[in-house]
Amino acid sequence: MAHAHDGHTHVGPGSGGRLFGTILLNVVITAAEFIGGLITGYLALLADAVHNLSDVASLILAYIGEIGSRRPPTKKSTYGFRRIEVMTAFISAVALVVIAIYIFYEAYRRFITPVDLSSPALLLIIATIGLLGNVLSVLLLHSGKKKSLNVKAALLHLSYDAISSLAVIIGAVVILKTGWIYVDPILSILIGLMILYSSFGVLKEATMIFMEAVPARIDYDRVRKAISDHETVQGVHDLHIWSLSSTSVALSCHIQVDRDEYINSPSVIAELDRMLKERFDIGHATIQAERTTCAGNFDTNSENGSCL
Repeated sequence: MAHAHDGHTHVGPGSGGRLFGTILLNVVITAAEFIGGLITGYLALLADAVHNLSDVASLILAYIGEIGSRRPPTKKSTYGFRRIEVMTAFISAVALVVIAIYIFYEAYRRFITPVDLSSPALLLIIATIGLLGNVLSVLLLHSGKKKSLNVKAALLHLSYDAISSLAVIIGAVVILKTGWIYVDPILSILIGLMILYSSFGVLKEATMIFMEAVPARIDYDRVRKAISDHETVQGVHDLHIWSLSSTSVALSCHIQVDRDEYINSPSVIAELDRMLKERFDIGHATIQAERTTCAGNFDTNSENGSCL
């Protein structure tokens, strides 16, 4: 006897429009910072543009997650298309690591051979626009009453990018006041480290999902104990917990009940399913009930739960 329940997280109503608007806003900011960085020769501004580009990627992933969660499963993709989000995130994170390494290399070159920077005032204007755009993006997404985990992650990325934009502004002011151009490679390295930190987090999470590992936020032993603590459950085995996507967790297991309780096992499974959703946010549970006396020799093809 098995029960399955789909509990993936949707983006709240109206969030799609806010996400799309935020994506467009950050695309404009990224383009402006890239152009400004090329004109002024300010590496930190280019690094911040790359950091902003990672925000655009995370926002696009959140948008894809919203659209993908609405697509029904098919005979070939029985779980739907949720892992498209994970695949895209993995590829984006690898690309960002490569870009961060290039930023470190370019910063090293500028320590050895300083580059004269032009138009510090233009640099300050563009960096300020970037900061204002990031703050506006945070406010735009935060205005939604309901947010998926993807949107919350995007908000975190935008907050970090606002900090890096502020650092770029401070660097521009230092150059304007003192002419000390070494602040540029120093800030570039700091921003590159921020990119690496966020990228490795995404790479780790994506790899764990591909490996079908237990999600970091879930304690395997606590889940097993919660199932075992049910008054009718006498044993739990073949317990597996894995992620379908960054927001959807699945579980499968066998529970043992005595001969009399086996008749009522559908209600027991329903109670366990509800408990797993409420306590651990496990939205897709498949639970097989078997009689304790079977001792592992349960006939799964039997309608009345007979032993082999």
